[in-house]
Amino acid sequence: MHNDPKMRKSGGRTALPRSRMVLLIGAGLAALLGLVAALIRADLIHPSGRVPLADLHGGLMVYGFLGAAIGLERAVAYRSGGPGKPSWGFFAPALGLVGSLLCLLSLMVSSLAAAPAWVRVEFFGGIPWTLSMLVLTAMYLAIWRRQPSAEVLIQVLGSLVGLVGAAAWVAGLDASVLAPTWLFFLILTIVGERVELARAVFSDVRLESGILGLSLLAVLMLPVQAMAPSVGYPLLGLSLGLLLLVMASHDVAKGTFRHGGLPGFMGTCMLSAYAWGLLAALIWMAAPLDSSSYWGDMALHALAVGFIMTMVIAHVCMIVPSVIRRPLPFHPLLWGAWALMQVGLLIRLLGAIRLYTPLWKAGNLLNVLGILSMMLTVVYLAARGKQVLASKRYRRRQPEGSQAEHVGTLALRMDLIATSATVLVLVAAVVLMALRPTLAVSVGAAPTGGVQEASSKSVQPTGHISRASIRVKGMAFVPDTITIEAGDRLVVNFQNTGDQRHDLVFANGKSTGSVPVGQSVSVDVGVLGGDTLGWCSLAGHRQMGMELKIRAKGGTVAEQSRSSAGKAVQSHVPSAAKLKSQAEKSDPAKAALPPLDNHGNAGTRKYTLDVKERKEQVAAGFDRTVWSFDDAGDPRDKGSRPLAQGPVLRGRVGDTFEVTIRNKGSMSHSIDFHAGPAVPQTMMRNIEPGKELLYTFTADRAGIWMYHCSSEPMSNHIANGMYGAVVVDDGTLPPVNAEYVLVQSEIYLGSNGGTADAEKVAGMNPDIMTFNGRAFQYDAHPLKLGKGQRVRIWVLDAGPNQPLSFHIVGTQFDTVWTEGHYLIGGGAGANSAGASSAGAQVLPLLPAQGGFVELKVDQPGDYSIVNHVMSLAEKGAHGILRVS
Repeated sequence: MHNDPKMRKSGGRTALPRSRMVLLIGAGLAALLGLVAALIRADLIHPSGRVPLADLHGGLMVYGFLGAAIGLERAVAYRSGGPGKPSWGFFAPALGLVGSLLCLLSLMVSSLAAAPAWVRVEFFGGIPWTLSMLVLTAMYLAIWRRQPSAEVLIQVLGSLVGLVGAAAWVAGLDASVLAPTWLFFLILTIVGERVELARAVFSDVRLESGILGLSLLAVLMLPVQAMAPSVGYPLLGLSLGLLLLVMASHDVAKGTFRHGGLPGFMGTCMLSAYAWGLLAALIWMAAPLDSSSYWGDMALHALAVGFIMTMVIAHVCMIVPSVIRRPLPFHPLLWGAWALMQVGLLIRLLGAIRLYTPLWKAGNLLNVLGILSMMLTVVYLAARGKQVLASKRYRRRQPEGSQAEHVGTLALRMDLIATSATVLVLVAAVVLMALRPTLAVSVGAAPTGGVQEASSKSVQPTGHISRASIRVKGMAFVPDTITIEAGDRLVVNFQNTGDQRHDLVFANGKSTGSVPVGQSVSVDVGVLGGDTLGWCSLAGHRQMGMELKIRAKGGTVAEQSRSSAGKAVQSHVPSAAKLKSQAEKSDPAKAALPPLDNHGNAGTRKYTLDVKERKEQVAAGFDRTVWSFDDAGDPRDKGSRPLAQGPVLRGRVGDTFEVTIRNKGSMSHSIDFHAGPAVPQTMMRNIEPGKELLYTFTADRAGIWMYHCSSEPMSNHIANGMYGAVVVDDGTLPPVNAEYVLVQSEIYLGSNGGTADAEKVAGMNPDIMTFNGRAFQYDAHPLKLGKGQRVRIWVLDAGPNQPLSFHIVGTQFDTVWTEGHYLIGGGAGANSAGASSAGAQVLPLLPAQGGFVELKVDQPGDYSIVNHVMSLAEKGAHGILRVS
C-alpha cells in the first residue's frame, strides 16, 4: 500500500481524482446493496419488489465491494510505482463496477415474465467480475516481475483463487459451494499484505516459504471441500487454522495492541481478526454444518466479518489516502464501528449455540450496522482529514544486498513452481465440477421446506432447457405436476392468476418471491437430476394444497418429508407457569365494553383498522408473529398489550358502519363482518399490501358478532390473530354495574418467532388458549365487580376450531342470551330477585357464536372464569372475577 506523492504537496488542497472517486463510490454502492441483501437474507426487511437481491449478497460483498476496492488500491500503487505510469490496472475496479451494475440489471430483467432464459445473472455479472480478477492477477504478476517475493506470490495466489471462483460461478456452480473459495481470495490477499507490511518480523526466508506453503495447502483443500464436504471442511479448517496461527504468532499486532492511537487500534483489530478466523477454522473442523443449525453461517461470517472486514477497518487509514489523495487520520469513531462488528458476531455466535433465531438476526443487524458505520466514518474522516492530525504512519523499508540473496532466489523459484502447480490443481478441479455439476455438494444451506431434493450424482446435464408455465386456481397450482428429462435445466414462468398473493419456492432454495395478483415471474430452477417439489411458502397455503411436483424421467426419486412443513426446529410450548409470568409483567387487553360513542353522524359508525404483522413475546424466550387488525386511533405498536384480536366495535340496531381497512402487512388480507349483510365478492375481496378497502354494512340485528380475515386459509389467518367482535344492542338491555367483553381464541405455535403452525391448525390441537389475545391475563389482572352488583359479560368464541363452555366458578347465571334469543331470563324481570327460579351454569358456544350472561355476586372473593372444557382452560382460557 503506497502513499500517492501528490498527497504530500504543500500549499492548497489537491484536487480529488475524479475517476478514482467514481470507482470508489461504485464499490461503496455495491457494499450498500450487499448489506441490504444481507438484511433480506436474515428476514429483517421484506421489500415489496420481486427482485431476489438476497441471492447476490456474497457476490456483491466479495467482488463488487472488496474485490473492486482491492483492484483500485493495487492499480494506484502499480501506476505510481512503475515507469511510464501504466493505467491499464484501473480496468480491474472498473470491471468490478460493471459487474455489479449488470448483476442488478440482469436480476431485474430475469424477474420479468417475458425474460428470455439466457438472461442469467451468473453470465452478465459473473463475466465482468471474472475479467476484473484477470486484470488484478495480471497486475500482481507485473508487480512480482518488478520485485519477486513470497508475499507478492501469496497475493498472486489469492487473485487466482478469486479468478477461479468467479469463473466457476459463471460456469454454473452454486454460490453456497463457492463461498469458501470467494473468501479465500480475500484471506490470502490480506495474508500477503500483512507479510508485506510487517516485513521486519516476516523477513525470514523459511517463514515466508512456510506461510506460502500453508496457503497452498489451504487452496488445495478448496476442491475437496466442494466435492466431499464431510472430509473437505475439516481439512480446510485445519489448514486455515495452521496458517492463521503462524500469522498471529509472528505479527507485530501482539505487541502494538497495548499502544494508544492508530498502532493500538490496528493491533487490537488484527488480534480480534485472527481470533475470529481461528474460530471459523474450528467450526469447519468440528461443528455440524447441515441446514438444521447456524454453524455453517457462523463460520462464513466469522471469516467475512470477523477476519476480513476487521482487517479492512484496521488498515483503512492506510488504504484510503493512497486512493483519494487525502489524509485519513485515525479517530476514536473507528472504535465504534469495530465494536459493532465484534458484538454482532458474539450475539450471532450465541444464536448459533442456542439455535435461537432472534439472537442470530440481532447479530446480523449489528454486523450490517458495523460495516455501514465504518463506511460513514471513512467518509467523515476523509472530509475532515486536514483538521484531524494523523497519529502515526507505517513506513515500509526493503532490505537490500542481503547475504542470503542467493538462497532467497532459489526459495522463490521453488515457491513459484509450487504456486503454479496448486493453481493448476484448483483450476482442474473447478473445470471438472463445471463439466459435472453433480460433483459439487452444498452444505449448510437454508432449510428447504421439509423436502430433501433428490440426489442426482449419476445424471449428466443434457444442455436442454425445459420451460413450464404455472398458474393459480383457487388454492392450487395448475398444472400441479411437471415432467422433464433428468439433467434438463428447468425454467418456470409463474403467473399469479389467483385472488391473493402467492409465491413458488423450490426445494433447492430457488424462489419467485411474493407475487401480487395478476403479475408473473420467471425463475431458473436449475439443472435437476431427480424428482423434487415446489410449494407456496405463505402461511397455510401449502397445507391447503399448493404443492407442485417435478418429475425427472430417468432421475432419482426424492424422499419427501412433510413434518411441520419444513421447520428446522420444533417449537417448545411454554408451561402454564411461564404464560402466567408473562401475563403478570404485561399490560392486559381492555376487557370493559367500550362506550357507545358516535364516530360520525347520528346513525353512522366510522372506524379505521390497520392490518399489521408484528412479533410479540408469548413467554420468556419464545416469540410469535401475530397478524391482526389494529385500531388506527389506538395502535399497539408500543407497550405490552396483546397484539392479537382487533378492537371491539360498538353500535345500535339500524346503525351504518363505515370501516376503512388499510393493509400494512406483507401479504393479501381481507375482512368479513358477521354483523351485517354484504356481497362477499365486493366487501370481502383480498386487499393487497399498501392498499385499502371501505367496508360498509348496516347492523339490522342485535348481538355480539365476529369479524375476521376471510383470506384463505381462513383458519390460519384467524389463528394468527385476525379476528374481533362487534357488539350491537337494540337499546332494551337494562343497565348493569359493569359490562365486559371476553373473546376466546386459540394459539398454534410454530417456530420461535414464526407464525402459527398450519398443520397444527388443521389438526385442531391448540398449544395455548386465550381470552382477549393472551393466556391467563385476567388471572394476573382480574376483572373487578363490587359486592352485590350486577355484571353483564359478552362472550364470543372466535375459534377457529374449539368450543367454549363459558362458566364462572362459584356462581350461577340468571340471564343467558345467545345467537338471537334468551336461554334464561330476559327483559327487566331478570334484574329482580326471585323473578325466576331458573338459572344456568354455562353459556355454550361453537366457533363464531356469541352471547352474553348476567349475574349478581353477593359475597366478596375471587371467582374463576373458565372454559369448562377444562383441558382448554388449563391451556390459558382462564381468568378471575374479583368481587370486593
